Amino acid sequence: MNCKFSILRAFGIDGDAMKTRFVRSVSGREPRPLVAAAPARWVRRLAACLALGPVTGFSITVDGEVTEYPGPGGIVERCVQIADFPGAAYSHKDRETEANYCAIDLEQAGLCPKLWSTSPGTVIFTMKAGVSPAEFEREHCDDGHHAKDYASDKPAVLKVSVNGKATSATFAPASWVYYHLSRYFRTHAYVPPAVYRSLSLQSHHERVVEPALRLVKGRHARMLSAGWAYMQALESGELGGTAARQALTDDGRQVFGVLIDNKGDRYGAEVNGTRESGWGSGQNEDFQQTAPFLALRDPAAIPQAAAAGIRAARRNPKMAKDLPADTPVEQVYSWMQAVMEIVLLDSVLGQQDRIGNIDYRWRWYWVEDGVLRDRAAHGQEAPGELQGQTAWRLRQSAINDNDAGVRAGYANFAQRTGMLEELAHFDPALYRRLGELVADLQARGPAWRWMRESAGLSENEAGRITERATAAFEGLKAQCEAGSLKLDFDLVALLGGTAPTMVADCQVATQ
Repeated sequence: MNCKFSILRAFGIDGDAMKTRFVRSVSGREPRPLVAAAPARWVRRLAACLALGPVTGFSITVDGEVTEYPGPGGIVERCVQIADFPGAAYSHKDRETEANYCAIDLEQAGLCPKLWSTSPGTVIFTMKAGVSPAEFEREHCDDGHHAKDYASDKPAVLKVSVNGKATSATFAPASWVYYHLSRYFRTHAYVPPAVYRSLSLQSHHERVVEPALRLVKGRHARMLSAGWAYMQALESGELGGTAARQALTDDGRQVFGVLIDNKGDRYGAEVNGTRESGWGSGQNEDFQQTAPFLALRDPAAIPQAAAAGIRAARRNPKMAKDLPADTPVEQVYSWMQAVMEIVLLDSVLGQQDRIGNIDYRWRWYWVEDGVLRDRAAHGQEAPGELQGQTAWRLRQSAINDNDAGVRAGYANFAQRTGMLEELAHFDPALYRRLGELVADLQARGPAWRWMRESAGLSENEAGRITERATAAFEGLKAQCEAGSLKLDFDLVALLGGTAPTMVADCQVATQ
């Protein structure tokens, strides 16, 4: 029984009759639904719900600002801008992106199966004037990447949790946990905004899964084909148990996942590593031979360590092709900051599939009143307002693909290959925030409650994050106390050409 919607109906909120969005906000704004007289059957269901206690009808319950859409057969689809992580800082662009995702009415959008890479996903397109979703899907979904040429926009992709023996690994909640935790850590590396979205199972099956099975047939894409076969088994009822709990909601009438969009281009060996040692621990060891990683482990002063990192990495011929000898040291500083953050996030969140999935976006950076500012770089020349001041055109690292984390059973390669070990330099602000996060999680404070109540993680998943965060901090703290790790990395100071101030205190309260 879906008690949430029974309660809405019993109070006269008629989801079938809604022609506009129903919005319930945690900020306290009053909802404005259309109201109809409550049929006796909904009152009876309300009484049954009250007698049963808190039954949500959702396999994963998330909390935040909710936008609801009427779906086929009387269901109510939900988009949730998940509540802010305690102590996190969000930009205006973050807020705008989340709101734009939840403004998408999937019944009015074109939905196409993702026909590239290894994981099944639903690519969402907005329609050009005069084109219906059905017409677009029928004529252009088999164009793959090129379907966007016939659409007004491609605002997002919906990814559902898929974890079969022959499929790639996808756990939808990991994407929104990465997003919110990155805003807590104030990462220089870009992590895309992500929201929860549910969708009619019937619509998803008819509009996406069935066409996908036809379109991937005969293609040389083993894992992708296995992924779509998994979705077929899931939505037809052949798969139950954990698979269903992690992908179905509303008593099995809807699928749910994450709405997200990838921005940027893929790095080569200069940041992703050569990957010449093969998948698994091998390519994660290769990653540690990149210039920024070597520099983070070099006890020399950071400018000398960055320059030495370029020279050492280029001894590998494959690396030398992607890492020019004249790579600016400022770019290496930016990479060092990003690698530090990515490795920390991946260690805490148990990421299995990072190597080969680090991207970049060109940005202009400058320091203003002691704060690092940035904006998109659309050419080689600095924009007019930056003329006459020192600015750097750098590649900002981005981790767009974060859904192979958080879930139990994934291999934590950052931890397994000791990426947080033997470091010589670390950002003191990042170190302090990690220590404060550990203290909160151990005390089951606001951050713990966010994991459980807002992000929808199980107690086991939140507990594993606590264990990994504690291990990461205790390891860094031990290196700091031994004197091998210096809390001396300050990107603003380095870009400004001044020596960073080392923080000598390794202590952060964790009890």
